[in-house]
Amino acid sequence: MRYPRGFSSQTSGRMWAIAFSLAVAFLYGCDGGADPISWEKIIPAPTPNTASTIRASNHLVVYLDTSGSMAGYVSPDGQINFAVAPDGQTVFSHVLQELRNVVTTLNPPADVVFRRVASNVEPPLFSDLELGQASINRSVYTGAETNLAGAINLFPAPLQAKPRGASAKDDGQSDGEEEPPPALFHILVTDGVQSTKQQRVDGSCTAGSDYVCVKKAISGLLEKGWGGSVIGIRSEFHGKVFSEINRGQALQYASRKSDSKTFRPFYLYVFSPDREALDRLVEALKARLRTLLKQEDPLREYALTSHYSNGAGSAEIIIPKESADYLERTRAKEENPPRLTLRIDVDTEKKGPQPFDIAVNIPWSGHARDAGTLQELAGLLRWELLEVLVESPKGAERARHPEIKLNSHQPDEQGRVVVRATAHWPQGTGAPGWKAYRLVGRLDLEKQTPPWVKRWSTDVDTTANVADRTLNLEIALAGLWNNSATRSQVIAEVYLRVGPQ
Repeated sequence: MRYPRGFSSQTSGRMWAIAFSLAVAFLYGCDGGADPISWEKIIPAPTPNTASTIRASNHLVVYLDTSGSMAGYVSPDGQINFAVAPDGQTVFSHVLQELRNVVTTLNPPADVVFRRVASNVEPPLFSDLELGQASINRSVYTGAETNLAGAINLFPAPLQAKPRGASAKDDGQSDGEEEPPPALFHILVTDGVQSTKQQRVDGSCTAGSDYVCVKKAISGLLEKGWGGSVIGIRSEFHGKVFSEINRGQALQYASRKSDSKTFRPFYLYVFSPDREALDRLVEALKARLRTLLKQEDPLREYALTSHYSNGAGSAEIIIPKESADYLERTRAKEENPPRLTLRIDVDTEKKGPQPFDIAVNIPWSGHARDAGTLQELAGLLRWELLEVLVESPKGAERARHPEIKLNSHQPDEQGRVVVRATAHWPQGTGAPGWKAYRLVGRLDLEKQTPPWVKRWSTDVDTTANVADRTLNLEIALAGLWNNSATRSQVIAEVYLRVGPQ
């Protein structure tokens, strides 16, 4: 082949290389070069929720710990000086009464069933009259032991076995089913201390002999897909507290009316085979209880399966002054989920990583807000930056992309979570291209419980001055929120696309 004067085969090769580079640059301009990747290619279409039908009878079963250590929560003879409430009743008494009333707010209303829990769990009583008596009468609490695990193990059992000879149609079941379903709601009311004389010999928990068995019983329900939550409440107390460490030791304890920090905690273990129904019950119950609880730090929740956020929230990029010459931000109008764009000067390949922040405003749910302050909630999260794979044009593999690195996160004065990061272009020869990321915040399940559980827990119970806390509460509840419902839960997500200025 003959070339024009001044041309050679080497010159021609260089021109072809230049032409090819221009073609690649053109392609990136159409999908990733000067113009960012479209959000439609980055954010997946939402998947519809598929609701499943849960078989359960419309009952709320209250399992009441009737051991002797519970008597101190009830006002002796209704003495007004003992209680905060003007009617002389304690917070504990009012909570028991509200368990009778909350069912009327449900749709449809549920029937209340009552079961005593001591060394054994007594058969169900299909009446709430004894629950009312337990709210005002100390003589109800005479049990010598507390088999909490035994009560929890009964949650999945039907309230009544199908009568022998009855057909499936007699109780609304379909043919082939052997037993009716469990009750829809279960609430165990207790001071949280497991106490049975029988000790585990073979490692089994058939008698529920210690807090390990309580934890095992709860984990078993969560593994089966049940929803659960533990609500902690403080109440006035005047009576005996029995030490589990020094068996038989009775300690006299009296809270002070003017100091709610001296109130003794008790707990509602709320469970349901229907997680959505559980959330509705817990929210309705807490709303009713808040009108009764006037003291500081009155109610706390350790949600085991509930959502910790109510939506996508919002986010923005914050560029400090020292990075203003190298970073440029924009935010899309659409905020569901939040989507941010960061343009990075290619000179950062020489200047080095430039700091910036992503401030995320999380719409914490009521379950989360009762687990701690905004600062504490921020500390319960872990963040990761995931690359979003987007179909690229032919030749895109020759492009180079900016690097984003997460450093830390902390709350700001507005209650947002501020994720600190850096951005820069690595050295290279490829054409600058665009890249997409998904910033995801989840519960850090390596943290065993919300902070309030640790504050309400003690590892000794041999003196009365620790009666405002619960023996081994932290150990008994540790790690229970590490289940399938919570592991798959996304608390916050932000989509980010980064590219050249």
